[in-house]
Parts: sequence; structure tokens; C-alpha cells
Amino acid sequence: MTIVASVVVGCAPRPIHFMREGPAPAVVPKQGSWKVTPGWRFYTGETYDSADIPLRPVVGGSRIFAAEPSGKIYALEADTGDVVWQMDSKLDLSAGVGFGHGVVVVASAEGQLLALDPTDGNLLWQSSVGAEVLARPIVADEHIIVRAGDGQVIGVDKNSGTIRWRLRNSVPSLSVRGLSVPVQVNEIVVVGYASGHLSGIDIESGRELWKTPISRPGGSNQIDRLVDIDADPLIAGSQLFVAAYQDKVYAISLTAQKVQWSAPRSTLRNLAVSDSELLLTLDNGVVMALDPNTGTEVWKQAQLMGRGVTNPIAIPGSKFCVVGDYQGYVHVMDVSTGALKGRGRTRAGAILATFIGPGFEGFYTLSERGMIRSWLLDEGG
Repeated sequence: MTIVASVVVGCAPRPIHFMREGPAPAVVPKQGSWKVTPGWRFYTGETYDSADIPLRPVVGGSRIFAAEPSGKIYALEADTGDVVWQMDSKLDLSAGVGFGHGVVVVASAEGQLLALDPTDGNLLWQSSVGAEVLARPIVADEHIIVRAGDGQVIGVDKNSGTIRWRLRNSVPSLSVRGLSVPVQVNEIVVVGYASGHLSGIDIESGRELWKTPISRPGGSNQIDRLVDIDADPLIAGSQLFVAAYQDKVYAISLTAQKVQWSAPRSTLRNLAVSDSELLLTLDNGVVMALDPNTGTEVWKQAQLMGRGVTNPIAIPGSKFCVVGDYQGYVHVMDVSTGALKGRGRTRAGAILATFIGPGFEGFYTLSERGMIRSWLLDEGG
């Protein structure tokens, strides 16, 4: 047995990186005319071994609030990456970072919810929700909205940590690990479920005002029937965009409260909008833009297929969008055409997430080895 095991291990192919999906990775595209310059960097700590639930940093004002799986929470200066404060919760963190209305929020795998003062990192309160939290908590008015792995949506008092309400939902026997983040629409929060349903919940009372099937399972086995809404619902103007795995992208009119259009596209990555495009990364790594009013395909960039491409982001005040990949490259594209314009690279493993901040003309990334980095664009570099 020992000899056989040794032979098997010795001949085994190199493991596929956890960010990789679909076909074999495309060759790194040639450098374009734009130089993508790395700025400051900061290592949060522990390395990630899965893309399912990275603790995504969030920009609040002039600061970036970040956390890492072994429990450390940070506030960084967005311009320099300098540490403003740090706090060690000594918990295995599973979800975060939530920010708004004067609190920073993280959650642990054991169901502990922590609220911190964003100015100095002091612990405001700690509360147990009694279930593993698998999505970034959001601060909605006077409540913190939490999603648990057992299907619960929980409303917690922002000021005290007291649980105000619980809404229970059944969970499919098989689903993609990870949950989409709820989105606030006036006095309700909209939640997308692994069952393909979309629900509207009154923030104050926790009463479910409506629940409707957005996507319906198909296929002959459990895997083919997965229709999880794992990409965060996205509000842009009077539209709500929702994406379901192995199904479609939907545009819902918030004024007419009905589906405007649907397009057969499958993604687990978060969507983004520019001035005139809806941006998405398909399961195979193809990056695409749709017309937000009709769902018609505007462009498709297939040169990054199989490269474990992240969610796209549109850089405010520019004509560019950005994605990262499993080898640590960031790729800049023309947001109107999808043409690749330039790239940069960081040596900290795969890019897990890209994000932007107000007033910053570049962008930020979170990498596999826990590194947050800022980036700037320069034409003709």
C-alpha cells in the first residue's frame, strides 16, 4: 500500500488552483499601452485556501476596514495603507467586513457578531446569533442584517447587539458554499437564496413582505439543478440586477416591480456597473458587458478564459474596468469595448477580490496571501 500510494502521489497532476474554473487557463495576454502601477501594500495575516468566503475589505470615508480569518481586524489609511488601529478578536472569522452608521461589523464561524467603533477599534458589543455566518453583515438603518448558513436571516440591533428578529428558510440539500450579501432598498432588504428565490424583508420587523422564484432548477442531477444566487444583488438607479448560478442574469425594475429582461448567463461573481454597461465575469472566466436596459451583449473578452477571473469593477471617472486572476495579474480593459489595455502583477498568490473607494482614481485588490494592495493607471507606461 505504501508503494502504491507513493506512485500515485508522484504521478498526480498538479492540483488545480481553487480560483480556477472551467477550461485550461489561457496564456497571459500581451502587455498593452497602459501601465498598471502597484502602490502601497499591507499584509493582513493568514493566507486564504478558498475563494468561497474571503473577508472582503470595505472602504469607509478615508479608511479601509479589513479583517483576516484568524481574527485580526484593521483600519488602514486608504491613501497610504498605514495602520490606524488594529484589534485581535481571537476568533475564527468567517464573514465581513460590514460598515455603516458608525459601526464596523465582523462575524465568526461560531456565530459571534462583533461591532467595533470605526474611529479607534474599540469593541462596542459582542453578541451570539447561534449559527455560522457566511455572508458579510450589512448595516441597514438601526439594524445589522446577518445571513446564516442554516438559511436564517437575522436582524440585530445596531446599538446593543440584541437580536430583534429571525426569519427561517429551508436550505437545499446541495448548494454552492457561500451566500450573497443582502441589499437595502428603502425600508426593506432584498435577499437572494440558494433555492433561486428572491425575498423582500421589512428591516424593522423582519416580516417577509414578498418572496418570488427568480430562477428555477433544471437538469437531471443535483449539481445541474444548482441555481444559487451567490452574487450580491446590485442596485443601479431604479434597477436591481440579480444573477443565478447555471441560469440567468435578471434586471428588475424597482419602480414597476417586475422583471425587465433576463439573459442566459451563469456567474457566482459579483456584478458591476459603469456609466452604460453591466459588467460580469462568467463561470469560465470570460468577462462580458451587457446593455443594462435590454440585456443585449455589448462585448465579450475571452482572452482570460480559465484564469480564475475575479469580479469586475468599473473605475470611477475613467473609461476602464479591471479584473484579477489566479496568478496575481490584474487586467485593465476598455469598459466600452472590452479591449485589454494593460496589466500588472502582484506576487501574493491569486487575486481574490477587486474593490474601489470614493475619490480614488485607481483600485484595490485582496490577494490569496492576505495582501491588500493599491493600484494606479498610467497611459503609455
